[in-house]
Amino acid sequence: MNIVFASSDLYSRLGIVTIKSILINSTDINQITIYYIGNGITDRSKKDLVDLVTSYNRNIIFLPMPEYFNSLKGSNRNGQTVFCYCYFQDILPESVEKVLLLEGDTMVTHSLKEFYETDITNYYIAAVDDLQSKWYKRKLGMKDDSPYVNCGVILYNLKKWREDNISRKISAVLDSGKYMLFYDVQDVINYTVEGGVKVLPPKFNCTTAVFLFNYKNMLRYRRPSTCCSEKEFNYARQHPVVVHFTKNQILQPRPWIESCEHPFKEYYMNMRSQTVMANEKLWNYKPDWKNKLAHFLYTSVSKSLTAHLLGVVHSFLYPLFMYKFLFKTK
Repeated sequence: MNIVFASSDLYSRLGIVTIKSILINSTDINQITIYYIGNGITDRSKKDLVDLVTSYNRNIIFLPMPEYFNSLKGSNRNGQTVFCYCYFQDILPESVEKVLLLEGDTMVTHSLKEFYETDITNYYIAAVDDLQSKWYKRKLGMKDDSPYVNCGVILYNLKKWREDNISRKISAVLDSGKYMLFYDVQDVINYTVEGGVKVLPPKFNCTTAVFLFNYKNMLRYRRPSTCCSEKEFNYARQHPVVVHFTKNQILQPRPWIESCEHPFKEYYMNMRSQTVMANEKLWNYKPDWKNKLAHFLYTSVSKSLTAHLLGVVHSFLYPLFMYKFLFKTK
């Protein structure tokens, strides 16, 4: 199994917990090699990562982020390191034909074996639907019935990626500057590999949105034009393989930050307690007025009304015109 991370030094500290959760749940996997692409990772963080991985008799290889990424334009939210997601065909050794990307804000709760062994021979990537509306997809130039997947957890077919030189196609999109709204590089990847995506059940990437509402209210909240089944949705909430602590305006979902309200907080903190991060201070949390309003609606008003109101903003108003006021995009 090949796994890849790409992060700054700050997120490499969080990645220690993610990697611990992988290793502790991977006794059924014979060999694991972790490729860590670093953007300014310190010697201390490298040592902590090496000590952890080698204690489980696994391999870790550090690779530098290409310097020219710092001059690339277009990343609205996540910094320059996310551009690595577009260029693994160039950064990773040619011998790596299949690789699983995990971000440092994820946590593994079961074996990744089933996930990794997914047959993606005829696809560029396999990932979980991110539940976006048709209006968002149309703004990107995608079809209503095309899946728009979350790119924090991706299984890459690098063999096919290289054969069709997808990274060069992505470069052309980035240079145009047209196809990035809120989710920057995620938008570009979805736009470029449209038609070559294998959609996986949500248990392989349970974002915060999965835990906020029941299935009916989730449909009101996200208004997705493509979606998993209710059975898959409910199973993922109870038996996630990968929990993804994505940011959310309704509540604080990240367990390394104060006032976290995520249902898997305790699982994460228990995993954290078994690493060098055990005594690290939690990050401060200062919600703005939008967060406070969304949280008030969620906790004090009916869930269905909250889902409806926030859904109008998220799925309709934002992609139609609100993005222009938030980011410098076309």
